Parts: sequence; structure tokens; C-alpha cells
Amino acid sequence: MRRVGCALLLILIIFSLAFGGTGDVDAFRRLLPPSLEFPFGTDTMGRSLIERTAGGVMVSIAVAASVTALSLLAGIAAAFCFSFPRLSPVILAVSDCLKAVPSIILALFLSSIAGPGIPNLIAAIALSHAADLARTLYPKVRMLQAEPFIEAERGIGAGRMRIFVFHIMPHLKPYLSLQSVSVFLSSVLEESTLSFLGCGVPVPVPSLGSVLSEVRPVMLSAPWAVFFPAAALLLLSVSLCLIALSLSEPDAASE
Repeated sequence: MRRVGCALLLILIIFSLAFGGTGDVDAFRRLLPPSLEFPFGTDTMGRSLIERTAGGVMVSIAVAASVTALSLLAGIAAAFCFSFPRLSPVILAVSDCLKAVPSIILALFLSSIAGPGIPNLIAAIALSHAADLARTLYPKVRMLQAEPFIEAERGIGAGRMRIFVFHIMPHLKPYLSLQSVSVFLSSVLEESTLSFLGCGVPVPVPSLGSVLSEVRPVMLSAPWAVFFPAAALLLLSVSLCLIALSLSEPDAASE
């Protein structure tokens, strides 16, 4: 499954790099059906849908990659801070408060306050996932800190940083690898949802969510305008799901 997922993701990346763009507005080309000139047809403003769809894939991958990197950094920083007894309750309290609100609602709220913009969107989505990572890492870190080999390291004078980097982090890597794919997938869906609602990527930058939102009023008269961006979002989600499944089930990686 991992090979299929990675191959599908690679195809989508190549597609986005080869065809991605914002598309040129032309009122005389509105809602043209798929053709040799416009393989995906055109949207309500006469822009090429293959350019908009490919550009949306590129934006979704870029935003999701940024969110994943920020979330992992914040989660790892929180895991290190769990070595300090006085900091652990504070981090857990903040994480629990953020986890009490669904991530998409929290991201929607923060994006609405901060306004449209890719940096604000990334920060809003990353905050909710960082809280999830911190809360789920806490019991794993505490369990590792109680292991005899960690006590032995403390006994010979090893510092907190050395113990964390060389003895705790190697045990967290498999879990973080799985969580990184999960966060990536969730970020793709959340970015598309926020852009669909008008609180995500600003105009005229293409996003799969905003492209779907723009053509929603004509989905019955021009179904191709909805089909291609929706198919791209589906394929992107499927590729990430396959990769996540292969990481969670080692035996499936050979399928």
C-alpha cells in the first residue's frame, strides 16, 4: 500500500508542478466543457480548470507540509518540556483546552480572527494539531522516563537534553512518523474546508476548496467544473490514507 500511496502522491505532485497556475480570466470562455485546449474545461470566470486544479493541489500540499512541520516541532518541544515537572501541568492544561474544541472549528475561528492569508491559515491549523500531539505524547514520554535505562542514564549524570535526544526520541520516531502522515491528511482536508468557506487561501490563489466553492452554483449545468477538483482532492486523500495505513500496519507495506 505504501508504494501505491507514494506513487499516487508523486503523480499529483508532478501534475501540480507541470500544470499549476492561477489561470487567466476571460469572460468569453466561461464554462467551456473539456477539450484539447482546456482538458478540464473552464470555470465561471473563463479560467483554465486544469491550471486551477493543479495549482490547488500544489497549495494544499505546501500548506499541509508546513502545518505538519510546525506541529511536529511543537509536539517535540512539548515532549522535551515534559522532563520538567512544573511545566507538564501547564502544557497539559493548554492542550486539553484546545482539544475541547474540534480542530476544524478552532482553525475556522482563528482564521476568521486573523483574516485570510496563507501564514495565518497555517498557524491556525498547526495550533490545533500541536495540541493533539502534545497530549498524546505525554503518556509515552512519561512511560519512557520511568524505564530502568533512563534511570541509569540519570545515575551517570546525563542531562535532560542528552536523555531526550539519544534515548527518548528514538522510541518516539515510529509514532511521530505515523502522526506526521495523519496530520498531513487532516491539514489537506481542513485547508480545503476553510478555503471552501472563504476563510482559507485568499483570492486569486487557487485552492481545491476555493475552486469547488466558485463552481458550486453551476455544478448541475457544468458538472465537469466540480468533478476534476473533487477528484484531485479525493486522490490526494486516498494516497495519504494508503501511506498512513502502511505505517500503522507494517505487514501491509509489502502489499
